[in-house]
Amino acid sequence: MECPGCSVSQGGIRLQVGPADAEGVRRSLASARSVHWSDDTTVHMPPDVFAARAAYWREVFDTRAWRVRSGEADGSGAPEQAFDAFVEGLPPVWIDELLARGAIRMAMQPIVDLTRGAIVACEMLVRAQAQDGSWISPGALFDAARDQARLFALDRACRIEAISSASRLPKDWDVFVNFIPTSIYVPEHCLRSTFAAADRHAVAHARLVFEVVETERVDDVEHLRAILSFYRRRGVRYALDDFGEGYSDERMLRALQPDVVKLDRRFVDHVAVDRDKQRVAEGLARVARSLGIKLLAEGVERPEDATKLLELGYTWQQGYLYARPTLEPPREPLGWLPGA
Repeated sequence: MECPGCSVSQGGIRLQVGPADAEGVRRSLASARSVHWSDDTTVHMPPDVFAARAAYWREVFDTRAWRVRSGEADGSGAPEQAFDAFVEGLPPVWIDELLARGAIRMAMQPIVDLTRGAIVACEMLVRAQAQDGSWISPGALFDAARDQARLFALDRACRIEAISSASRLPKDWDVFVNFIPTSIYVPEHCLRSTFAAADRHAVAHARLVFEVVETERVDDVEHLRAILSFYRRRGVRYALDDFGEGYSDERMLRALQPDVVKLDRRFVDHVAVDRDKQRVAEGLARVARSLGIKLLAEGVERPEDATKLLELGYTWQQGYLYARPTLEPPREPLGWLPGA
């Protein structure tokens, strides 16, 4: 018997999956809104929830026997279709075109260990090129992916391209790869292609540092903890970005125990002369040291700030003072080093 509200209503999607796939589909929908199961294999959801996960389901499951029915404006519902045919018939959006063209590139910005005066890592920063040759800002790109329910597909493509680009770097450099937790529904499934890319390009798992971006948007800490635990079991490290002041930041650090934490650039700029920013940097350093977490300051642009941060324990630094992101692997010597 169907639950109230589970019929194919205006604009809704009814998906029927194989019995062996049902538990995996349930897990991928755990954080989604307005999802109802009318029986063990039939689930009803809004179109945006379906669109956001369609690429993931096609990658992970054998969807040939799945069936889909979409609601019509009058509530009558359209004819049932095969899942793959239905997905291929969805209206295209410009993110799809960009991904199909392979227009994702990675700029590489070095991370410097000031105790050694050398590059020890690179952060891979997404760049996307429009058809007219202009560059799309990362913020606009990911905002569009959210609006167009393509966040999983875009985030996956960026991780794979980052690892491909990392194969061009010296093998003793670490590789910081950004990821958005809300794009990863089930870690062992969503990240399969990421580790396959690392193996394909001979990028050792021990070199990888997956960086959680948009930490302030994380609502489900347990889901994030599950992702990070999966990373650690696979032999990779992880970092948290944009950390600064407040009890919530300290609580997040203690809960997630990252390998690296990045001081928010808001507290880096003019830290040499701003006592309030120094107090924030000192506080984060104190907590990180007590937990054995490596400190990294990003957005460093002034020698005096770099020197002050080094005094406070931020031996790893990143920013325009050393090098701007480039599409080609960075080379030493760097723009500035203490005492140079």
